[in-house]
Formats: sequence, C-alpha cells, structure tokens
Amino acid sequence: MNRKIQMHTYLAIFSLLLIFTSCSEEFLEFTPTGVVSSGDLETPAAVEAMVVAAYASLGNDGLLAHQYGDLWAWGTTRSDDGYKGGGGIGDQFPTHQTEVFTLNDPNNFNANLNWRWIYAGISRVNDAMRRIKAIDPAAYQAEVGVSVDQRLAEMRFLRGHYQFILKILHKYPVFVDENVPKEEIINISNRVLSDQEGWAYIADEFRAGVTSLPDVQADEGRPTKNAARAYLAKVLMYKAYIQDDNHQVISINAAELQEAVDLITTIEGTNEYALHDDYAKNFLWEFESGIESVWAVMRSINDGSNQGRGNFSTGLTSSLGPGYGCCSFNQPSQNLANAYKTDENGLPLHGDFNAGLQIQSIEDTRATNMDPRIAHTIGLIGMPFKYDPNRIYDESYSRVPGVYGFKMGMKDQELPSSPAFRQYEAFFSIARNTDQIRWAEVLLWKAEALIELNRIGEALPIINQIRRRAISNASLSRIMDAGGNPTGNWNVGEYTDLGSQDNARQILRMERRLELAFESKRFFDLVRWGIAEETLNQYFNEERSRVAHLTDALFTAGRDEYLAIPQQQITISQGLYVQNPGYN
Repeated sequence: MNRKIQMHTYLAIFSLLLIFTSCSEEFLEFTPTGVVSSGDLETPAAVEAMVVAAYASLGNDGLLAHQYGDLWAWGTTRSDDGYKGGGGIGDQFPTHQTEVFTLNDPNNFNANLNWRWIYAGISRVNDAMRRIKAIDPAAYQAEVGVSVDQRLAEMRFLRGHYQFILKILHKYPVFVDENVPKEEIINISNRVLSDQEGWAYIADEFRAGVTSLPDVQADEGRPTKNAARAYLAKVLMYKAYIQDDNHQVISINAAELQEAVDLITTIEGTNEYALHDDYAKNFLWEFESGIESVWAVMRSINDGSNQGRGNFSTGLTSSLGPGYGCCSFNQPSQNLANAYKTDENGLPLHGDFNAGLQIQSIEDTRATNMDPRIAHTIGLIGMPFKYDPNRIYDESYSRVPGVYGFKMGMKDQELPSSPAFRQYEAFFSIARNTDQIRWAEVLLWKAEALIELNRIGEALPIINQIRRRAISNASLSRIMDAGGNPTGNWNVGEYTDLGSQDNARQILRMERRLELAFESKRFFDLVRWGIAEETLNQYFNEERSRVAHLTDALFTAGRDEYLAIPQQQITISQGLYVQNPGYN
C-alpha cells in the first residue's frame, strides 16, 4: 500500500475482525461470533490487522449516524448555514428536532446511534492497543517495519479524533482507554473528568503523536507529526474558550492560544502544506489529498465490497437533479446565501448582509457584488452545478422547495459522471477522501488566536491570503458559464486594517463562515465562541419569515449548546451517567 490505506484492504480485515468481535446493542459491549484463540491474535500480522480494522472504523459512516466523515446534521443544520431539507419536516424527524431546538429530546434516535458507532470505533482502537502492547516490540518492528511506539501513537490519534467528536457533541462523554477491562467500562461515569480535564485528555492523545509519529507516512491516511500538531492546535482552539457549568464562555486561556500559534508556526516551517491555487480543488475527487489536505478519512470505490467505501454520511444529501434522485437533505439557508454579498470594495457586509436583495439565482449574483465562494458552495437557479457549464441548476434539483427552498449544497457532491460517484440502492455515496482538517482552516485558527492575543496586525496577512485565493484567476475560471462569462459580479477585496480587537474578531468569524460553509464547522464555532444564543435566535427571528419550518425555533442557552447524553445510554448505565443541563 504505497498510496493510501486502501478500503479494499479493510475488507480482508473485516473477515478477521468479525471472527472475534461484533457489535451488540449495548455501549462498548462486544461478544464473540466465532472461535479463535487469543494466541492467534498475538502475531505481528494479526496485530497489524487489528490496527487496520481500527482505521476502517473511520469509514463506517451511515445515513443516520454522521459520526466520522461529515457532521452535517450536527454542525450545519443546527446553525444559520443550513436547513435539514429532505421530504418535509417529518422526513428524518430527529434531525428536525435538533434543527429547531425546541424539540430537543434525550431519546433522539440518531444521536444514540451516533454515540454507539463512535464508541465502536474507540473499542477497535483499544483492542488494537492492548495487542500492540502485549507483543514483542522487536518482532513487531522486524515484521511490520515500524515501531510499537509509532503504531500506538497512530491509535491514540484515531481515538483522539473519535473523542473530539463526542466532546463537541455531548461535552461530557465517557473516556475509556485500553487499560480499562471491558467488564469495567459500564462502571465508568461520564463525569469522571471535568470539561477542561476532558479537553486535556484529548489534547494528550495528539501530544503523543507530536512525539512519536513520523514526519512522513508511506501509507496515505495514516497521521503524521504535522497532522498531530494541527489536530492538537484544533483541540486547543476549543479548550482555550473556558465554559462554566451552563456552557457559557467565561474566559479565554491566552497560553493555550499561544501554544496553538506556535504549533501552526512550526507546521508552516516545514512547508508541507499550502493553499490550492483554485478553491474548487478542495471539493473535487481528482485533487483529493492535495497540498491543502492536512488529514482526511480515506474513501474507495469498486474495491470488492458490496457498495464501496464511500462517504455514506452524505448519502441523503444529493440533489434530485439528472443522474441523482435522492434525497435533498442539508440545504443552504437564505441567510448563508446572503452572507456572500460584498460592498463596492469587495468586503463582506457583516451586519447588513441580510437586508435588501435576497440571493436566489444567477440574476442575483450578477446584480450585486458577490464573493465567488458562493458558486462553489451553493446550487443557485441558473448557475452551473458543480463546475459543469452545461449542467444548469434549476427548480427540479430540490425535493420540496415549498418547505426548504430551491438551494442545494455542492461541496460534498460529485457529478454523476465522476469516477468517485456511486449509487447504492436509492442512495448515493462519494468516494472522495473526506478532509477533516484542511490548511485554510489551520491558517484561520492562527489568525483567530492572534486576534484574541491582541496581535491583530499579524492576523491581517493571513485573512487576506485566504481572500486572495477566493478571487484568484484559477478559482474564477471554473465557475464560468458555457460562453466563458462570469456567473456573478465577483468582487473580493483585501483588508487594509482589521481595526479594533472586536472588529477584527467579527472579520475573522465572517471569514471562517464564508471559507468553511457546509463543511460542518459553523455550529461548533458558535458554541466555542459563546455566541450561539444571540446568533441563532437572531437568525430564527429573520429566517422564519422565509421558511415556515423555523416558525417555533428557539435556542435555549445552557442547554442547546450540546446534545443530550442519550437516554438509552443512561438507562444501560443504570443511571450512572449524568444528563446534560436542561434535559432532565
């Protein structure tokens, strides 16, 4: 495997894995389905198989549990960026519940399924780590070609990734490592660690990677030292915003922001990553794992499995346009479309963007100044869809426009003609690798940290670098119409000054939204910044006049920043797990 950890290799591993473990109904409970001796699993080859099986969990996305690849149901549709979409309010009602917040329920089926699947991944990691620790290091090194320390660091990186997702979703997950006997797992509370202690625990997973991972991996998809640095910086950008027991930000830890800056500066010094010349390259299969991809979940197609190992977490988000057919979930909000408007200097309108012209079509993008990133992110009437000038987006692409409007997301899509596109049953999967961290976001973390450290002048060139790429000739060339004409009055300017710290903060936050929209970041940003209530309730007050499904939507501070601990898991723990505030 000299290119990536191929998904078809995982299939061979599954046959081994299923011999000795299968998932039951209970959290982290696995029972044997075949007969194999423990000794059979203690050879270097068998241990390595368990390692690859742990990697395979990264691709175990599902239509209803969006846990590893794309967190759209948790990060986009709970924010001001998107609507649930689909066939109406009742279609995937659990996601409607989390979108409007007033119906938040500890018995949310999808949230419980998500919890179980993530812990299944953690269980695989812990199983692999127990075996790695039990094997002779010299024999392992001789046969596998890497050290035990490196493989353990890889596993801790994966476990840190799983734990990070649980943390941003539920705040107080259960932390279980390889040293906990399986029979003792059910006796561990989700409140053993405080909020800050939980973040420190996750940070330590990536610190191990910074210490023990190599600079380069022969197999694409295995984390490197720089990937660990970047993920550690990501954790610190959450941990630094200290919350009280009601999820409100009460202080910001400057030392942790400085550590994030230092980590990113170190990565920059290696010259391993850069921005693509063309923004579109982040969202096309032929450029996967390019210079902007820091770490991604590997995907495959036509690999010998029944359906391939594509991104099933977005299996419901395809449009109804020609060659697709289902199911029109995860639709952009009108608020997001309006946010791409710019002034005569090409700068975002900030507080005024939602007034005046409502961006719906190519006529609108040509009628006012616009940031061209909208053409990479949102399907609009009359615009080319996914960079095909001969495929014009129209009203038929949306399933129930009377409820959710006509717009559809594009970043997670590929054209039906793409080698990475595959239909399975009534649904679709995309076998493009799913970026978890890309370089533009890392740069924006650095700019954010610098602004919070009141080093505003150092943040200015970073933000302008991101904006220059948005308006580059390469980025614009891919969003022309069939006649080679611009599809919008594209106008993105650079800032000459970020102004005060508060003004710089608003600029940074808008830039993150425009650059990363529909990449499942937005809701989690609002929570870590401590502005979820004010932002979302203002959004609901304005947006409910456009879409009726938000009529009763209301964000309640102190509860809605996090999902409930699934009631099913509290029941299994016989009441040991403590429910999050507001759900009792």
